[in-house]
Amino acid sequence: MTQSISHLHKQALQALNNKQYQQAHGLLIAILQQDKYFADAYFLLGVIASEHGNNEKGIQLFEQALKIAEHFESQSQNLKESPTTINKIEYLAHLAKAYSLIIEPIKAKHYADLTTQEIDKTNSEICNQNNNKHHKISSLTLDTLGVAYSKIGLHNQAVPLFEQAIEFDENNPNYYFNLGTSQVFIGDFEGAQHSHEKVIQLAPSFTKSYTALSALGKVSSSAYNLASMEMLFEKLIKADEKLHIGHAIAREYEALNDYDNAFKYLSVAKQAKLDSINYNFADDKAMFESLFDSFAKTDFLETGHFQEQKTSNSEAIFIVGMPRSGTTLVERILSQHSDVTTAGELEYFSLLMKKMSQTTTQRILDKETIEAAQQINFEELGKAYIDKTRVLTGGTAKFIDKMPLNILYAGFILKALPKAKIICLDRSPLDTIMSNFRQLFSANSYNYNYAYSLETTAQYYRYFKKLADFWLEKHPDNFYQINYQELVNEPELHAKKLVEFCELDWQQACLHINSNAAPVATASAIQVRQPINNKSIDNWKKYDKYLSEVKSIINRS
Repeated sequence: MTQSISHLHKQALQALNNKQYQQAHGLLIAILQQDKYFADAYFLLGVIASEHGNNEKGIQLFEQALKIAEHFESQSQNLKESPTTINKIEYLAHLAKAYSLIIEPIKAKHYADLTTQEIDKTNSEICNQNNNKHHKISSLTLDTLGVAYSKIGLHNQAVPLFEQAIEFDENNPNYYFNLGTSQVFIGDFEGAQHSHEKVIQLAPSFTKSYTALSALGKVSSSAYNLASMEMLFEKLIKADEKLHIGHAIAREYEALNDYDNAFKYLSVAKQAKLDSINYNFADDKAMFESLFDSFAKTDFLETGHFQEQKTSNSEAIFIVGMPRSGTTLVERILSQHSDVTTAGELEYFSLLMKKMSQTTTQRILDKETIEAAQQINFEELGKAYIDKTRVLTGGTAKFIDKMPLNILYAGFILKALPKAKIICLDRSPLDTIMSNFRQLFSANSYNYNYAYSLETTAQYYRYFKKLADFWLEKHPDNFYQINYQELVNEPELHAKKLVEFCELDWQQACLHINSNAAPVATASAIQVRQPINNKSIDNWKKYDKYLSEVKSIINRS
């Protein structure tokens, strides 16, 4: 006997909530076999696709659900299966989030704004009717919308949505975590501390919040002290969780000036992660060597679309270098200028070049992609990049893209945007290497796998430095190196040189980075809200006893 659609729908929702995706999928297909216009079946299939990382398929299914919902909304309200306004809001929110996850910021913002408009409209109707019996925006929808805004860098719009989600469901640790993350970006450190402490209160093994609190310097001041974290560290099995809590413990030991224990936990946590992945520095070496080989070819530098561009957009300022080398400090100096907007750390250029190169390798940049990219239309790449930034840029003459590892793309950037300016940070080798080793980067990004070992971090640094010098030689008018130590010791002198290189007039405000209210998408979020200082110079000396092999690597000819 065929089950009713409502019964199948209820079962599918329950299976989905229990993460029984195969069962849920079968139930939803059964619904569509009875009624191919049942919008929520397409929507829930989209959720399953997105949960498995297939956001493109999720978008197709969300759009189909929305199309059906809007069709029925325009028809008689007496239709039995007519979707409600709440369904439409849910579909729009998930569309916005899915587009944000595939780095489509314009579409993400479009659907996020539509969702916000529908929510405002619905809330207005509730007030007019004084009746919320049929209209209730779910906490999950509000959180989903908040994630969409946060992923495209609009944290000020994300924060109130996370707060509203918590009002409806104050026991969901994920909502507090998302709120705390956005609060850090906008500089609300007290609020972020409260949010992450609430996460741990609700879910004591939610390791990412320990890391967040340690970055704020707030773990030991809460109820979750070093001893409890060490006990949790021993119990954890998953490498990513061990990595997060290990970094938090190391920060706590650093605060106690116990650098031996700090190094111990860093090393154990990073080794656990390294053992869980298939990383070989030879892959990074091959990537660097391919860049040198490709850009040494005069035919690549002097032919094709590069030479055809008579004019080019001159808005972009790329700040690059090894992570943790002072890129955020330079960003704050320049973004204090009235003619400059910071767009944060954008992945747009690398992902666009990967897409246009049409390679299918796992890594975003590798030898195969570098070779294939030599045939793409760089004028189209430049235009596509500028178009993608428009959610965050366009209001000032210049904007900053502060993705440090765009150092790898400098040659490609200047083929796509010949009038762009690229500023590269040069920090002392040992400070750079140790700071990278101490930092917790995205655990699932191949770009930073070198940082799970001190030795491979040192090897990566050597190739980075060679590449930076290579770009400077090739593009002296568009590529500028600045030494971090010199900048913090003589900030006005070097800030003026930076501003001049960017073809801007000097403004004294550039020195007052502590008054810069722009969001900070970086591990340096706290430091750069302080006045310019040289406190982080020679921090490597605290770990000197562990750096013999590192010194040997960086001193090789």
